[in-house]
Formats: sequence, structure tokens, C-alpha cells
Amino acid sequence: MKEFDFSLFTDRQLGALARQLTAEFVRRREAAKRLVKRRGGLVEGAGPKYVNPDNPAQTWSGRGKRPAWLDAAIDAGHDLDSLVISDDHPVRRD
Repeated sequence: MKEFDFSLFTDRQLGALARQLTAEFVRRREAAKRLVKRRGGLVEGAGPKYVNPDNPAQTWSGRGKRPAWLDAAIDAGHDLDSLVISDDHPVRRD
């Protein structure tokens, strides 16, 4: 694997990269949790659907009571679609 020269990045770029890496680790961990053993095979269950843009470790499945971070994000101008966890980009930034 190629090694990167992180000294070329600004602090802001490194912070964004760190957030994306954290979000990807969380997404993969949650995806593994969704796989439940059922009748001898693996079946995907319900997992997180939305992610907190300020803290990727906080997610919500879209079921039950909405978490406070989601209400705060919506009040701050995010729309619900911008908080959806997608496979190709775990955390959307507008």
C-alpha cells in the first residue's frame, strides 16, 4: 500500500479526512452488526440510516424517537436527505 505524505495536507483537510475515516469505520462496523444469523444463512437486518454530520459515531436507524443530535442538525439547516448514510460516501458534506 502506498504511503501518503500527510505534511502536504492543511489542518482542515486532515480534519476532514479523519472524519471520513471515522465514518467509514463506523459504517463498516454497523454493516457487520446488521448481518444476523438466520436459518443457516446471513441476512441483512435493520441498521443505521442517518449519521450525525458533527460526530459520525452517532447514528439513527430511522425507527423510534428521533435523537437530539438529529433535531439539532435539522435546526442548523441540514435536511434529512443530507444525513443519509450511503455506501459510496458515508457522510455527505454540502
